[in-house]
Amino acid sequence: MFNLFCNICSKYGLNWKSNLIAQSYDGAASMQGHCSGVRTLVQQQNPRAIYVWCFSHVLNLVVVDTCDSCRETRNFFVIIQSLKEFMRARKRTTLFLEHQKKFYPVKRPLRMKTSSTTRWTSHHRHCL
Repeated sequence: MFNLFCNICSKYGLNWKSNLIAQSYDGAASMQGHCSGVRTLVQQQNPRAIYVWCFSHVLNLVVVDTCDSCRETRNFFVIIQSLKEFMRARKRTTLFLEHQKKFYPVKRPLRMKTSSTTRWTSHHRHCL
């Protein structure tokens, strides 16, 4: 990851060693590991690049844990996930697309979106 970061910065002429003032990642070891994480490698070459935990990720963890602690909410998302899996079967997906084309010929057909088990925002899309 660090090499990719360096390559992209080099490609676009970004001098991160002197201009980067902050960095923010989730808690993955590859990003903030004490020996070889991106955070550590960046700070070895630019000690002024402070590290701030990604608060969006922290908020996501809080919301997921909160939803998991409520049985009704957890059951709701299990039902939504089951319905999504049911509808994503090949035959049902084909039928769903055919019906959309038949009844809404000028509109672009909608497709079921995938969801992430760790991102509450991805669950929000399925409920609309």
